[in-house]
Amino acid sequence: MKNSHTTVIRRTPPRSRRWLSALSWFAYAIVCAVALVGGTAAGWLKSSPVLSAMSAQFLTNKNASDVFDDDALTVLVLGCDEDRSRGGAKVVRENARSDMMLVTKIDFANKRVGGISIPRDLEVGLPGYRSQKINAYHSIGGKDLAKRAAESVLGVPIDRVIVLNYKAFQELVDVVGGVEVYVPKNMKYTDRPGDLYIDLKKGRQWLDGYQAMGFVRFRHSDSDFKRMERQRDFLFALKDRVMKNSSLLPTIVNKGSEVIGDEFSPDELASLALFLRGVSNDNIRMSSLPVVEGRGTNLNLDAGKLSEVLLENFLSGYAVEGRVSQR
Repeated sequence: MKNSHTTVIRRTPPRSRRWLSALSWFAYAIVCAVALVGGTAAGWLKSSPVLSAMSAQFLTNKNASDVFDDDALTVLVLGCDEDRSRGGAKVVRENARSDMMLVTKIDFANKRVGGISIPRDLEVGLPGYRSQKINAYHSIGGKDLAKRAAESVLGVPIDRVIVLNYKAFQELVDVVGGVEVYVPKNMKYTDRPGDLYIDLKKGRQWLDGYQAMGFVRFRHSDSDFKRMERQRDFLFALKDRVMKNSSLLPTIVNKGSEVIGDEFSPDELASLALFLRGVSNDNIRMSSLPVVEGRGTNLNLDAGKLSEVLLENFLSGYAVEGRVSQR
């Protein structure tokens, strides 16, 4: 059984917590919506395995530790490009480079959530492979090798790996009729092999699913922190659209399940949603991996600051001989 006891060194600024806070609010909104619709909920439960499991767990007060048979869960979240043929006609490689990497620890015992964003340009060497950017490992060996690379950097065991489904993401946004966000600057980028075409103008505007996907993925002339801010703003905009389209909740929940693939069962997804609704904002932490400039466009881990950052963001319990242990 996992059981972390962490001494927090300093508080992460509230601004950096809001990304995970939005996820918690989104899960809570689903629970509240089910409770408020009265008789309509019966029909919803039949059409959504996740909502059905959520209702059963809510009524029986079943907790997440029982569902996962552990006190905590550490997850690697990957957002990946698609490698396509010239012109984007077809996908030529199933596993593509990851353009987003987030390691998050969901601590059921202490009711807290922490996250560390790993920049795609971080240089990492694994036994048997040449030293290269960490985003390449998914394209070489799929999510298992990406997991090994992330573990080698953080020294934290990872339990599950989620590969985000960008197609389902687009469909989810379109289901709710799009989202309204403020685009902080002109965003233009073309990746024909990846079938990615981003062309957004600065200002407040309405984005459909494909445009929203470009909004959260755009990284050129931007820092990882700026991209996390956009992802946070998008999550709050999506939350508003979900609440205004509550009659579509079963479709929204089912499509949301598709976004994160098949890594979790309906019972597990329901358990996570119910757990997150009870996590306070003060118990949600997120920041970026400490790095320094490396050769070319590569980044190197700032190992001297790693232990402190892991402690601050609830991903570790104590340091042993320069390595950080979660156990």
